[in-house]
Amino acid sequence: MNIQLVFLLFAIVGNSLLGLFTFYKNPKSSTNKLFSLFTLFLNSYLILNYLSLNQISDEATLFWIRAVMSNAVILGLLFYFLAKTFPKKELIVSRQQLILSLVAATILFFLTQTDLIFQGYEHETNNPIPGKAIGLFAVYTLIFLSGGFIELALKLKNSTTIERIQTRLFIYGTILMFTLILTTNFFFVVVFKMTFLVGLLPLYTLVFVGFVSYAIIRHRFLDIRLIVARAVAYVFLLLFIGLGYIAFLFDVAILLNNERPTRQTVQDLILPAVIALLFAMSFQPLRRFFEKITDRFLYKDRYDSNSVLWDLSRIMASTLNLSELSKKILEKLLSSVKINYGAIVLMRHSSIIWVGGAGDISGRPFKGKNIYELVHASNKSQNEKENILIFEELAESNTKKTMREHNITVVLPLIVRKELIGGILLGEKSSGEIYSSEDIDLLKIFAPEVAVAVKNALSYDEIKRFNITLEEEVKRATEKLRKANTKLKELDILKDEFVSIASHELRTPMTAIKSYLWMAINQPEQEIKAQLKKYLEISYASTERLIRLVNDMLTVSRIERNKIDLKLQVINVCEIVQMVYDELKISADEKHIDFKLLGCADKRYNINADKEKMREVFQNIVGNALKFTPEKGKITIDIKMSGTDKVAIEITDTGPGIQKEDLSKLFQKFSRLEYSYAKHSSTPGTGLGLYISKKIVGLHNGDITVESEVGAGAAFSVILSVVSNKPASNENEEKGKKSKEVK
Repeated sequence: MNIQLVFLLFAIVGNSLLGLFTFYKNPKSSTNKLFSLFTLFLNSYLILNYLSLNQISDEATLFWIRAVMSNAVILGLLFYFLAKTFPKKELIVSRQQLILSLVAATILFFLTQTDLIFQGYEHETNNPIPGKAIGLFAVYTLIFLSGGFIELALKLKNSTTIERIQTRLFIYGTILMFTLILTTNFFFVVVFKMTFLVGLLPLYTLVFVGFVSYAIIRHRFLDIRLIVARAVAYVFLLLFIGLGYIAFLFDVAILLNNERPTRQTVQDLILPAVIALLFAMSFQPLRRFFEKITDRFLYKDRYDSNSVLWDLSRIMASTLNLSELSKKILEKLLSSVKINYGAIVLMRHSSIIWVGGAGDISGRPFKGKNIYELVHASNKSQNEKENILIFEELAESNTKKTMREHNITVVLPLIVRKELIGGILLGEKSSGEIYSSEDIDLLKIFAPEVAVAVKNALSYDEIKRFNITLEEEVKRATEKLRKANTKLKELDILKDEFVSIASHELRTPMTAIKSYLWMAINQPEQEIKAQLKKYLEISYASTERLIRLVNDMLTVSRIERNKIDLKLQVINVCEIVQMVYDELKISADEKHIDFKLLGCADKRYNINADKEKMREVFQNIVGNALKFTPEKGKITIDIKMSGTDKVAIEITDTGPGIQKEDLSKLFQKFSRLEYSYAKHSSTPGTGLGLYISKKIVGLHNGDITVESEVGAGAAFSVILSVVSNKPASNENEEKGKKSKEVK
């Protein structure tokens, strides 16, 4: 198959696809419509040009040449309209200008089919014969082509950054196409007399169509500087390698002609062959060399995105201090992407709570309401593709006005779990260039990671502040409690001292009163009236209770201050119990109570105890049983071993019993149970007897337990440690008496 036909078909398919794709990308845009129409006529131009070069008769060749010229008229007009409208959506051509252009194009279109443009074709020279109006065609072409270039030049000078980069794409594509055409279709033909590269013309149009299509559809898809740098590098590489291999193939062709080479011919072939081999071996070095040259001038501020992201990730993992984190992140980003300043703002409850910046941020507080609204504007709805604001891509609005006032070029929202916590504000690039596609992609990847890192740092900072506050509160509360505890201890000491002093002071006069009352009641020389005697006996009993209360309070004070003295001696517990039994037997008989003492016949249960203190314990417990047991009831004191080294003194009665929920209250200070058990006693207690008894038994390393049911009486058990079962005389007991202060 003819190689030129292959190139032609390839270019037509490529141009058609790009034209259709651009049109359907935005069918309502005038730029897209004009470009699609331009590619259609460009394809027809290539087809007609191919047909004009491959005809047998002169008449057919002239016909297709005239068709090519007619098509060129339309191409020139479309090029101008496209250059003037690009990259807007509306057709930017005045009505008068449109009419004049269409009239001129129509007239010239029909003239190309007459002898006025080309009047014939010379087969011998393979050149068409120009007509009288060929100059008119040249003027028309010059006007529309130069007019299109002027429009592009004006756009490049006056447009915004985005339009400027799109216009550069248009111009670069056009320049590259004409450079390739001049190089292969003129320079190689005129200088080297080589015409085999002329068939590449359709591919050059594909280059132009590709550049313009990309500029219209998506200008950030690739960095134009990279495209141009690589294109220029590979063009030069193609030229150098092509020339070397051409020389080599020329030598091979000579050898294949079966001509007998002379010595001179062989010598002439050595140098081209060596040059060809050197070019083949130097492919990679040459490619790197030209890439280095083009990068230096066209892509000098490049960086490795992966390396930058890795460094930023390490920074984000290195610290939880919010200020340090934001500063390091911004400094790394600004130095890598060459940005003049950047700032991170955090928001909460419709206000900005924190700002951290780097670079040239002097005079930029970033704390106003407009900044808050700007960051919110960057947080687009979920159905939109990008959560980012780029100044050059915004239409005129309050958002763009705010960015212009603060010289902000890019705004990225910081979002964590769909919650907007702040934003990143970036200024212009130091080079004055627009943010490239690589920059934008880097920022899009970078922003979510920063959001999480900043959120963690913010949470850590809040926890740290909370811990400090909590520590201060705990410290203040502890200090208050310490002071209150100290005060309470002082008050408790004062209370104990007061009780002790008051008890001592009250006991003496109360004892005197009791003595005088007893003397008045038992005066033998005088007869006392019955009513008066009754009153004296009541007073005597009250005085006795008051003395007992004072004694109990004094005992409690000593116990709580650990100042009670125990005079320990080895004694038979039965002697103490027998003494108490004998003292209370009369009271039991008065109430007709069956009062029994069991377990002491011919047995001794020696304990190491204070005799008087233990006597007081049993008096309290047995006295309570007598107090609450009704007439004709029963009280039993049973002494027996509990285990191998314990003796249990169990006092049971047939009183009304104690409710289970009140059992725990029995041994508390000033506890008096308000239930049916208490109603059976006409003599109120102090609420200290069982408390004192429990403490005294505890000082003897013993315990008091109680079991009771309502209506079934109560059973108190005093459990003490036995020391020996050998009899001990009173003299030995006196010798073994000890005094011990319990602390």
